[in-house]
Amino acid sequence: MNTTARLLLAALAVTVFSGCANHPELRPYTAEETRQLQLEALQRQGLSQEDYERRRLTVLRSGQEQVITDTATTTSQTPYL
Repeated sequence: MNTTARLLLAALAVTVFSGCANHPELRPYTAEETRQLQLEALQRQGLSQEDYERRRLTVLRSGQEQVITDTATTTSQTPYL
């Protein structure tokens, strides 16, 4: 094997192995990241201002946690006889 072929093979090996080491760790998106991605996608849809605001509010409201009160839980826990 000549020197040029060895150098080319070594460069190829370094390129392949360095590419394997740079992959980021996969993880699920957080709720905030998901909401931000939805808002960015909404901006790119070219909607009218009214439609955009309505859908934007829907996305923002969907991120809020729903509060369950004691009265709602006591009415749903009716025992069956």
